[in-house]
Amino acid sequence: MNEMAEVGQVIKVNEEIVKVRLNRQEACAKCGACSAGLESKDMFIEASNEANAIEGDWVEIQLKEENFIKAVAIMYGIPLIGLLFGLGIGSVIGQLFIPKLADILGIIFGLGGAGLSFLIIHLNESKFKTDKFKPKAVKIVKEI
Repeated sequence: MNEMAEVGQVIKVNEEIVKVRLNRQEACAKCGACSAGLESKDMFIEASNEANAIEGDWVEIQLKEENFIKAVAIMYGIPLIGLLFGLGIGSVIGQLFIPKLADILGIIFGLGGAGLSFLIIHLNESKFKTDKFKPKAVKIVKEI
């Protein structure tokens, strides 16, 4: 099992959870998905504190690659399927009943399908909040 690892600095400790500041990697910086277009090179993540780190420590953060891929599939794949399904249904309904508005109905149904899928993900968020999707601070690489 491959593990994805990053190194970051602990900026806050709260019981068994640490908040870690990570430098965005070049590939991550180009994505912009989590930064919403911000210019900052820092991103923040909460992880379980398996290394017993304290504020200021530099820690290695790990997440199993297969779990990362599953999380990405949930957050991006399901809404994409909802969008495409809604687009198809809306276009078919439009062609059958209102041919002049088929494209507009396709867009409306597509956006509705994506929105509905995000709502379903949000309502089932507790099922996804398991330890397998949570990053872990596994070892201290540099103490303060």
